[in-house]
Amino acid sequence: MTAVPDTVAPSVEERLDYLTTQVDELVMEMRRQRQAREQWGELTHELAPVARDAVDVVSREFQELSQDVTIEDATEFLRTLARSLPKMQGLMLQLDSLSELTSEVTSLAGAGVAKVSDSLAEAERKGYFAFARHGAEMVDEIVTSFSEEDVTALRDNVVLILNTVKELTQPEVMTLLNRTGVSLQSVQEDAGVEPPSVFALLRQMRDPQVRRGLGRTLALLRTVGEDAPALPASTSTTPTTPA
Repeated sequence: MTAVPDTVAPSVEERLDYLTTQVDELVMEMRRQRQAREQWGELTHELAPVARDAVDVVSREFQELSQDVTIEDATEFLRTLARSLPKMQGLMLQLDSLSELTSEVTSLAGAGVAKVSDSLAEAERKGYFAFARHGAEMVDEIVTSFSEEDVTALRDNVVLILNTVKELTQPEVMTLLNRTGVSLQSVQEDAGVEPPSVFALLRQMRDPQVRRGLGRTLALLRTVGEDAPALPASTSTTPTTPA
């Protein structure tokens, strides 16, 4: 048979040490509880006046409010508030969405304002605003320079004026005017040169271009010398006198 070892019982000193430890823990726990009670008592002592004042204020407010609002009114209000909670929640969600939309619009507006500022600065650099200012001054001068009769005559002959401008802006006419301007400039530069003789002019008459130009000049003079056709009644600028 196998011998069972005997268990060694704790000595008296070990038991006394264990009991001393337990007693120390109990004493510390009692001290903590006493400190907690003392702190709670101090807090209660400090809050008691505040609580009494708050109760007095609430009592006075309820006493004054009871003249206008009854318990039934307050109960009905609470019931209505409870029924409206889902709607209020939906409204809060809409407000959140609106806040996000406002944030997005603000960011886009900031970028748009920056783009507009850059465009305006570029327009100012190119001189658009200066042209607009001078253009406004020009329009003001034109308006103040024409009388009501002049404006009426302009209105009656605006079609004729536009047709004339249309004919003047044809490529052939513009080319002729350009050549004429260049020729006049060369003539002004040769102002100090001795004029050609009659025989030199007769020799130039042998040039086909000179003869062609002379023919066009004569045709122009013939057109200028013709009697002007009578204007229609709608385009006449001469005021009629009563019979």
